[in-house]
Amino acid sequence: MALGALPSRKQILANFAALVSGMGFARLMTAVALILLARQVGPSAYGQYLACFSLARLTSVAFSWGLDSWILWRGSNASKSELAVQSGNTLTWKLSLGFLWLGGLYLASRVLNPEVFPPVVLMTTALFVWTDDMTNTAWSVFKSTLRNDVTLKLIAPIQLGLVLVTLALIYAGAQYLLPFLWGRLAVSALGCLVGIALLRRNFGLGFERTAMAPMLRAAAPFAVSLMLALIYERVDVTIVAQFLGAEQAGIYGPASTITTTLFLVPLAAYSVMVPVFTRAYAADDRSFAQTLRLFVVANTVMGAVLAGALALSASWVVARLYGAQYVASGPLLAILSLVLGLRCVTFALAAAVVATGRQTRRLYVQGVAAALSVFVNLAIVNAFGVRGVAWVYVFTEAVILVGYWLALGAARPWLLRRPAP
Repeated sequence: MALGALPSRKQILANFAALVSGMGFARLMTAVALILLARQVGPSAYGQYLACFSLARLTSVAFSWGLDSWILWRGSNASKSELAVQSGNTLTWKLSLGFLWLGGLYLASRVLNPEVFPPVVLMTTALFVWTDDMTNTAWSVFKSTLRNDVTLKLIAPIQLGLVLVTLALIYAGAQYLLPFLWGRLAVSALGCLVGIALLRRNFGLGFERTAMAPMLRAAAPFAVSLMLALIYERVDVTIVAQFLGAEQAGIYGPASTITTTLFLVPLAAYSVMVPVFTRAYAADDRSFAQTLRLFVVANTVMGAVLAGALALSASWVVARLYGAQYVASGPLLAILSLVLGLRCVTFALAAAVVATGRQTRRLYVQGVAAALSVFVNLAIVNAFGVRGVAWVYVFTEAVILVGYWLALGAARPWLLRRPAP
C-alpha cells in the first residue's frame, strides 16, 4: 500500500490483527513480568516500584513532548523522506531533553520521601522509561504507515526478553527490587537500539535543523494532551503512594496493572484508526462518517463485554495471578473494570477527534479530567482510601467520554443516524 493511500477494510483488519496480536503479546509479557516481580518482592517493594514508575511517566512529557502522537497523525500522509526527517528530529529532541529531565528527577529525589521514592529506584526506573519512549518513536512511524507487521516483530521479542530476564533473576535467588530493575533497563536499552536500527533500515533517519523548532511547536498540543492523559491515568498511584504509603500502593497496583494491560485492545484500534480516519476525512466525508459510526458501535459492544467479564472474575483473577497477599486488590479490580468499558468508547471517539483536527477541543476535555482527578483524589484519599481513588478514576473516564462526544461537533450526529444518500 502506498504511503497516504486510503486502505481497504481488509487492510484495516489485517493491521488491527497485527497490532492487537503484537501489543497483546507485549502487554501480556509485561503483565507476567510485573506479576512475577510483585510475588517475589512483596507489596511494599512493589509499591515503591509503582510509585517511582508513575512519577517517571507523569513527568516524561518533558522530553517526549507528544512527538510520537504527532508522528502518528502527520506520518499517515507523509513521504518516506519526510518520515526520515520527522523520525531523526524526534529522536534528537528526546535525547537532548531527556538529559535535562533526568537532572530534574535527580534533584526531586533529594526531597521526596525516601521510603516511598528511593533515589536509586527512581533513577533506574527513569532510565528505562526514557529508553522505552525512544523505542516508541519507531513504533509510531510504523503504525502511522500501517506497517504493523513490523511493529509486531519489534515489540514482541523485547517483552519476551523481559520475562526471561525476570525468570532468570528469580531462579538465581534475587529477593530485592534493584536487580529486577537493572535487568529491565538492560532489556529496554537493547530494544531501543533494535527499534532505531529497524527504523533506519526501513525509512532512514534524517535531520533538518530548521525544522526542529517548528516541529516542537506543532507537537505542543499533543504534548499538553499527553501530559493531561498521564495525570488522569497515573496520578492515582502517585497520590496513593504519597498519602497512604508504599504498602497500599502495592495493593492498588495489581488492579491498575490488569486494567491497563487490557487497554491494549481499544488502544490497538485507536492506533490503526487514527491514520485511517485522517485519510478518510481528507478524501471523503461520507466515508468517514460511516466508518466512525461502525467503529463506535463496535467499540461500545466490546467495552461492555470486556468490563462485564472482568468485573465478574476480578477476585478470582487477582488471587490466581498475584497470590493471597494481594487479595484486597480484587474489589478494586471490579471497580476499575468500569474504566476499561468506558475506555473502549473513549478511544474510538478520541481517534475521530484527532483525525478531524479537533485536538484543541480534546485538550479542554483532558484538562477538566486531569484537574478533577488531582483535586478529587486529594480531597478523598485519606477518608475513602484506595476504593475511593478507584471510583474517582471511573468518574474522570466518564467525564472524558462525554467531553469527546461533545468535541466531535458536526461529526457527532452521524453516529446515531445514517447520513442521507
